[in-house]
Amino acid sequence: MQTANLRGVCMDPGMYITYRALVEALIPYTPVISLSEAVQVPGAVANGVYDYLIWELDHSLSLVCCISPEAIPLSAPTAQLLNIAAVQYTSAGYSDCGPWSPGWAWSPFAALATEDRIRVLSLLEQRQLDCGLFPPPYKEDAGFTSYMVDFLNRATLFGNYSEWPAYGTTRLNTPLCRRLEFFPVGWRQAEYPGVSKGHRAFRGYMLYIEREGACYTIV
Repeated sequence: MQTANLRGVCMDPGMYITYRALVEALIPYTPVISLSEAVQVPGAVANGVYDYLIWELDHSLSLVCCISPEAIPLSAPTAQLLNIAAVQYTSAGYSDCGPWSPGWAWSPFAALATEDRIRVLSLLEQRQLDCGLFPPPYKEDAGFTSYMVDFLNRATLFGNYSEWPAYGTTRLNTPLCRRLEFFPVGWRQAEYPGVSKGHRAFRGYMLYIEREGACYTIV
C-alpha cells in the first residue's frame, strides 16, 4: 500500500506534472470569486485531485489483458496520450508552444496554455487526432481514447467535489483504510451535513395483503 509521500517519490515527475496541468485546466483556482460563499474557490490542484486521478487509473480503471493475468495500470500511458496529443496539436499550428517552451521536455501538455489544454482534450474526444501515434492501449483505438477523455473529466469533478480530499494523508490508501481528517469542502458547498449513524435504512414500502378464501391480493 502506497502513501501520498511515497507516491510522490516513486512517480515519474513528467507524469505528475501532466496530471497537475490537467486538473488545473478543468477546475482552476478562482480567487476572483472569493467573496462569494456559494462557489468553491480552491481549484483541483489545491485539493490534490491529480493524485486521485492517478490512483483511479492504476486501481479502479486498470485493464486486464488475455496475455497477462495482472492488471495493467493506465496512469502512465494516459499521461503519454495527453503529451503526444499536445505535440500533434502544436505541430498542426494550433499553438505557438514548442520544444523551446519552458517545461516542454518534462510535459508538452503542461507547457500549453490552459485554453490549449482544453482544446487538446476536445480534439481527442472528437477523434480528430492521429490515434496511430498514441501509446497502447490507445493506439488505433479512437473509441477508447474518447471514453478516457470523458472519464478524466468526470473523475476530476468527482475527486474535487467528493469527500476524497478530506481523507488527507490517508487518501492514497485502499478505501477501507481511508479516514476523514477534516470536513470536506465539497460537502460544505452542497450543504451536506455529513454522515449520521443510526438512521433507519429504507427497506421498501409497506404492503398489505387482502385474503379472500384461498386467494390473496397484495395492495
